[in-house]
Amino acid sequence: MRSPATTAYKAIIIIMLLFVLILLINGCSPDLQDAASEEPEDSGISESEAVILNGVEFTLELALTPEQRSTGLMWRESIGESEGMLFVFPDEEPFPTEVSFWMKNCLVPIDVIFINRKGIITAIHEMEPPLPGTPDEELATYPSRGPIQYAIEIRGGMAAELGLRVGNAIELRKDFLLPQAK
Repeated sequence: MRSPATTAYKAIIIIMLLFVLILLINGCSPDLQDAASEEPEDSGISESEAVILNGVEFTLELALTPEQRSTGLMWRESIGESEGMLFVFPDEEPFPTEVSFWMKNCLVPIDVIFINRKGIITAIHEMEPPLPGTPDEELATYPSRGPIQYAIEIRGGMAAELGLRVGNAIELRKDFLLPQAK
């Protein structure tokens, strides 16, 4: 008669052998091995862009799709000193066109800088977050004051600190950015 310890020992050995076998099979599977060893595929689309605003470099998240542009900086509790978002509108009808932004679900003050197709600032607005519960129809809107292709959002008050003005030129990699926008 076998002792319970011997039976338990054999069961543990069998479980360990099955576990090792499963690991070996999965580790040698070409699909899993290739997927694990590959770098994420580079789609060519950047997640951020370095932009110089009046001599100061900013790292701006890119908003290239309708979903990214409509979400913007919603729900952010802070925006870094040299951070923000660059909205790139597609290079097709109806753009460039006049737009308006609002502060729906925005928690911190934001400056918006509207930029036309040539890279010239058409409008700058200091936007304050609305009171919680403000109905959408009562939210302030901030117009681009002319057809635009780009908008930049940075920490509230930063545009004035940088001395940015309507009519200033902003250098953007248009040939790189425009094809990415959807």
